[in-house]
Amino acid sequence: MQYLLAAALLACCCAGASAQTAPPDAGKGTAFAAKSPVPAYFSPEKNMGRHYLYADGGFHADWYVGYNNCWIIKLPPVPTAGFAKAFIGAKLGRAKIMSWPASWDTEPIPGKIYMALNQAPTFNSDHTYFLIEAADLPREPLPNDSLDGVDSARWVWSEIPLSRVSSEKDNYLALWSSSRYFTSASSAPIIAAAMSGGDAEDVWLNRSIKGNSPSGENVLETPISGIKPAMAIKLVPGNEYKVFIKGFAAELSPDEINVSFAAIGEDIRAAWLEVSYDKFDWQRVTRYFYKVPYFWTFGREAISKEMFYLRAAALDNLENTGYSKEITVPAVAAAAPREESGI
Repeated sequence: MQYLLAAALLACCCAGASAQTAPPDAGKGTAFAAKSPVPAYFSPEKNMGRHYLYADGGFHADWYVGYNNCWIIKLPPVPTAGFAKAFIGAKLGRAKIMSWPASWDTEPIPGKIYMALNQAPTFNSDHTYFLIEAADLPREPLPNDSLDGVDSARWVWSEIPLSRVSSEKDNYLALWSSSRYFTSASSAPIIAAAMSGGDAEDVWLNRSIKGNSPSGENVLETPISGIKPAMAIKLVPGNEYKVFIKGFAAELSPDEINVSFAAIGEDIRAAWLEVSYDKFDWQRVTRYFYKVPYFWTFGREAISKEMFYLRAAALDNLENTGYSKEITVPAVAAAAPREESGI
């Protein structure tokens, strides 16, 4: 009897193991896959966790994103079937302040960063997408002082039409900046990179651009081997995941607005605060928060002395965005007129 029981248990265990290793299109595997969608990434370096060079600190090797420095990669055809959205992105960090490496002016050096996608190594405005403002990237640490906004490099993404990604032809990605300030590693953000072997020629650097996407002849100017820049295509399947903002609160004082909140969802990757004056047109008024807990302090006059609405937002790695209920911030009370005493 004991042997029969043991055999039955073994059979059950084997059946359970078979169910776990079954292909995703079989039986319960399909239902589980549908409920647990994950993005798919396509990059010259398959191990996305290996992009730790340059952008997190230390030796930067002049790997900056620049007005005169465009990084180009080639990806093989990307299978797009079963996905609902497409994004192109890069892992960036070490944005500089105006007085870097000194601390007397902590305003970030302004500059827009762009990416382009095409099935040939030539790019125009139709292939170009805005990626991020340098001010929204983690800051470069100061050698002898503390600085707000310092953090490790982050992946940032820009949505593109899914039809722009080819499943039949090679896909070329380009990354550069339109800012004239970004002409060296001492002023520009740094792109992360990964050591990678292989003989495939799929990375190039173009130093002939002047703030525009590379086009014409000799776009693939300088081949790079052994090191891959952190550039990728991300495909997101259709999903029903939600992002929720909880505990959103704003403490008002005559001089400041102190805000705090929490974000709940699947792999929250960024959060921020927005302001509106009519509840229709909302504008982001903070940089991105990449780590919990989420706190922010405004100077009371930094936004407006008039009444406005304030809300929190957060984004998950499946590119779903959630918003809080808005808070009404009343207008600053006018100071009472001073009475002048006569003599």
